[in-house]
Amino acid sequence: MKDFLRNLQSSAVSVPPRNPCAAMALCLLAADGVEASELTWEGGITSVFQDADDSRVDSELTASADLFITLPRNNGEWFLYVEASTSPDDDEVSSIYPTANADAGSVLDQDGNSHIQVSEFHYTFYMADERRLMVGLVNPSAWLDRSRIANDENTHFLNGNFKNNATIEFPDYTLGAVIRWLGSESRPEVSLVVASSKGISDLPDRSYQDLLDISSDSRGAFVGTDAKWLRDRTTFRLGAWVRTGDCPVAGRPNDFEKNYGLYGVLGWHDAGNALNFRLGLANEDVSVATHFAAIAYERSTPIGLFGLGVSRTRIANSFPQADLDDVTAAEAFFRLPIGDTNGQITPSVQYVENPGFDAAGATSGSRAVVAGVRFHWSF
Repeated sequence: MKDFLRNLQSSAVSVPPRNPCAAMALCLLAADGVEASELTWEGGITSVFQDADDSRVDSELTASADLFITLPRNNGEWFLYVEASTSPDDDEVSSIYPTANADAGSVLDQDGNSHIQVSEFHYTFYMADERRLMVGLVNPSAWLDRSRIANDENTHFLNGNFKNNATIEFPDYTLGAVIRWLGSESRPEVSLVVASSKGISDLPDRSYQDLLDISSDSRGAFVGTDAKWLRDRTTFRLGAWVRTGDCPVAGRPNDFEKNYGLYGVLGWHDAGNALNFRLGLANEDVSVATHFAAIAYERSTPIGLFGLGVSRTRIANSFPQADLDDVTAAEAFFRLPIGDTNGQITPSVQYVENPGFDAAGATSGSRAVVAGVRFHWSF
């Protein structure tokens, strides 16, 4: 936490030397003749305390901060997103059960320490026929597999299984383009994402220099598309994605395949109630998670927001693991406003499982009940 606060203090007076993207963003905005009155900005600060009934796991306190800046122009708009976070310790909750806190360690440097970074910087062109073209440093998961109630770990479900579909191999913030055809009553909204398959956190040194090296032999493209239909209180999305880089086939080290998948999202809301269903599948020869299903429910009450969700992920039989072929996650929370301020406090309880497999190979499978409380303040 002290390192996090020191980083925030230093960033207030200078651009971090490992953030040339930040310097470029500030220069471009200045060159565009920006006036302070034209800028709109918002953000938030989130802190989460969690403890588990697993004796190997230490309790954990994490923190993060987000700042979003938008600058409208005649034919589009600039967008800049800066974020920071603390780093989890090896024996704490989010290190042993990574899905329990999707906000933990969201921004780390190459040594795994707390960090501040420019995560998104792009320009959106407003085009004819209700089209939008976004180019720059983008977040592919923000435009595919979207949900009304299960996409934001700062204000809704904290567990990562209720943020995105576990079978979709999204890159982190990366160079790319997003094309959107806005929908109407007679046609669906269509989104197409074309981006590098490696994002900032996917690279060994987490640097923008590496991110710009799109000619790397190990790098392919991430391409995803979905269509959204809206009918009264019901929303349906159907999508597909592919990563063009070669992925090793489990059990056959000399064979490589592309990873790809299909997904669907169904949402419904009415009179303070909201439901979300997610389904997904991926290439079982190269993907650790091959099938995914989740249901999430939220209910607005006079004193706060109640949420309940359950998910199930199928782990490929071809990958070495412990005794868990399917991974279950469940979360219940109750979000309470703090007086008339922009603050919220959210107690939650989760059931989480570690499938006994990570990028390094087989580990010990385990289960735990995780209790916690989240504080969020928006500005």
